Amino acid sequence: MSALAGCANQGTADSSPKEKIPATQTTILHSLDEIKWDEVKDPLIEDSMITKLKAAIAPFVSKDLDQFHAVLSPTVKTGHDYLLDQPVKFTGIEKAEKENEWIKIPVVGDLLEEKEGFSSDILYYFYLIQDKDGAWQIVSID
Repeated sequence: MSALAGCANQGTADSSPKEKIPATQTTILHSLDEIKWDEVKDPLIEDSMITKLKAAIAPFVSKDLDQFHAVLSPTVKTGHDYLLDQPVKFTGIEKAEKENEWIKIPVVGDLLEEKEGFSSDILYYFYLIQDKDGAWQIVSID
């Protein structure tokens, strides 16, 4: 089980309706997203896609299933929940590809193996498609 599991549910003394992650845990979680988002320059990747990808990476890091479900297309349901089982440090975005009406965006990182303390390369393909209103939706992750 991940050492970060449940971190998103740890509240602070703040009385706002949304619970916040304590500052020390926020630093740890943020360190697991090392993507230089402002350096992503790909003619197939629009700013709105980057916003969607950032919103999808955050639940990987915080292990927040509700947030993960909220960022995926409503047609996806819970089929990708297993992806949050492994702790991952995200490190970059590779060159996107167009496949029919889909844009396939490779996101790379390191799979952190807690038992052995080593990491190995990992690659997730995020598939985005525009909905009828022109908004980009994540419809699959491989």
